Amino acid sequence: MEQYSITHYSTDHSQVVLSEFEEAIHHTMLQFGLRHLVWSEITSEETLLAALQKAIQVCSLAGINGRHHFKKVFVFDPITGTLYPDWMMSKEGFNLMIMQLQSLNTPIARWLWELSAK
Repeated sequence: MEQYSITHYSTDHSQVVLSEFEEAIHHTMLQFGLRHLVWSEITSEETLLAALQKAIQVCSLAGINGRHHFKKVFVFDPITGTLYPDWMMSKEGFNLMIMQLQSLNTPIARWLWELSAK
C-alpha cells in the first residue's frame, strides 16, 4: 500500500514566493527606457538624468514605491565592448519623467499635450 506524506510550507517561504512574484509582475510593466526619448531631440545626458531623479523624487514624496516604476539596468554594447547604465520605466514613470524635463521643444510639447488630454 502506497503512503503519502503531508508537506508543510512555512509562511515565510510563501511570503518570499509572493514577493518574488510581485517583483516579476512589476518588472514586466517596465516597458520604456531612456532610448525611447530619442524622439525628444534632447541629447544632453545630464538633462535626462536630472528629469529622472526628479521623477523618482516625486514618487518618494507622494509615497509611491519608485522601484515599481524605475529600475536601473546595465546594457552591454558588443560593438564597442562597453557596459553602460540605462533605466527601465513603467508608462507612468516614463510620463512623469517627461513632465520633469526642463527643456521644451515641439516633440515634448506634443507629448505633454497628449498627457494632459487623457
